[in-house]
Amino acid sequence: MSKKNIRRRQLESTNRPLGITNRADAQAERWRFISKQFIAAFLLFPLALVTAATLLVMLWRACKGMEFWRSREFIWFGIGGASWLAMWQLGVRPVTVYVFGHEMSHLVTARLFGGEIFDWKASATGGYVETNKSNTWITLAPYLLPFYTTIVLLGFGVLGLFTEMHEPISLWRLQIVPSLVFYYLVGLTWWFHATYTAKTIRLEQGDLTKNGEFFSMMLIFLFNTGVLMFMLLAASPSPALGLGEVVHCWWGVACDMLGWALPFL
Repeated sequence: MSKKNIRRRQLESTNRPLGITNRADAQAERWRFISKQFIAAFLLFPLALVTAATLLVMLWRACKGMEFWRSREFIWFGIGGASWLAMWQLGVRPVTVYVFGHEMSHLVTARLFGGEIFDWKASATGGYVETNKSNTWITLAPYLLPFYTTIVLLGFGVLGLFTEMHEPISLWRLQIVPSLVFYYLVGLTWWFHATYTAKTIRLEQGDLTKNGEFFSMMLIFLFNTGVLMFMLLAASPSPALGLGEVVHCWWGVACDMLGWALPFL
């Protein structure tokens, strides 16, 4: 948050009339907060359990017979992830890159919701976005979707319109297969996102407390698990692991869990 914004909030707090919590806008905000906690407990938490179990089942099916582990797609995704983990262990900390992606996620989402951007900053010491729009999706955007992985997906999606992704391309003396570069970059950027997301969540983060930490964590878990399932579908060489099979598996897991839980309700 900028010094200008901090001063403005301090001025508002010192001139705030007594009994402000009884104002209609404050009461509405309080009830929105409480509603989110009920949604988290009775909707998002069961969905998270079912989705996590579905991911494990789909991973087991993909890995059965070792076909998935031997696929070029998974190998290059793994090499990308290993590259980032090696960089992390060697002390590479591109904090400015992460903060830029974090704040750009806020900024882009705010613009998509019709918000006006007054100021923004990203540096190694922190960042902020000043806008007149705020909601759950804007505040949690950096945690829900990996910013740089999304850029890779969009970039290679456009590239795929003009070139054959699985055919080698000559670059100087190198023969480069675009699809393998794609999986490498997805692995690199997704693990970058996962590492810094976990690190940021461990700190006191206003983006999470504003919506309630439990609600925020459930939503973050669901979105990131969904991204993992999408990457599993994209990288799996098995035609049986399609979207229809994932939906069928999810529904089967949900019914099994509901049948197990009903006697206790």
